[in-house]
This record gives sequence, structure tokens and C-alpha cells, in this order.
Amino acid sequence: MKTWAVINSLSAKMNNRLEEYLKTQYNLSVSEFTVISILDANQHTGLTIQQLESRVNLSQSAISRLISRLETCHTVKRQLSEKDRRCAIVKLTSEGKCAYKETLPGISEIITDVLTSDESKVETRILSILS
Repeated sequence: MKTWAVINSLSAKMNNRLEEYLKTQYNLSVSEFTVISILDANQHTGLTIQQLESRVNLSQSAISRLISRLETCHTVKRQLSEKDRRCAIVKLTSEGKCAYKETLPGISEIITDVLTSDESKVETRILSILS
């Protein structure tokens, strides 16, 4: 239980800082950024809504709403699959790729800051002792 509590605490700190940064700088949520980063890793093939759902902890309807919002912002696009015309493939647009790359320095800075804070160092030490 202690290991879970430490990991949960670090995760909450990280997500809170990332949420604040993404919302104020880019008007994005952590979930939207997560989808964008997953799509960036799958640039050439894109992913279906079902594939995104399995990689992000959101329901299919929540992913669909999220994708619709990102389409409105011209960050992603849907296109019919050539293999199965019943499903759509979601891909990052060139604007989405540029915006994603723009966020990375700030994201890296936050991750480093959270993981190297004095409080996080103590939590990390606890984790190493518990494992």
C-alpha cells in the first residue's frame, strides 16, 4: 500500500502541474495532450477511436468528444480507413505536429522539476527502499 500511495502522490503532482501548464499555455487538457502524443508516436498509420480508447483511460464516447474538439482546433483529422470503410483513422495534422513539438520543452521542464523536487526525492527514496 505504501508503494501505491507514493506512486499515486507523484502522479497527482505531475498531472496537476501538467494540467495547469497545458490549460494556460495551450488550452489543452492532460487527456488531450495524451492523445496527441500517442498520435504523434503513430504518425504514419494513425489510430482508430477503439485503438485510442485502449491506450487512454477514457470511454469511447469521451474519446470521440475529445477527438471532435481537437478536430475543431485543427489539431487532428479523421479519414476513412482504406481497409475498412466503416471505421475512421485519426491522425495529427501538420498544425497538430507543430503544436505538439512546441509543448515538449515545457512538459520536460515540469517533469524534471516534479521528479527532482525535495519532496519527490524523498518519495523516490521510499520507493527504492520498498522495492
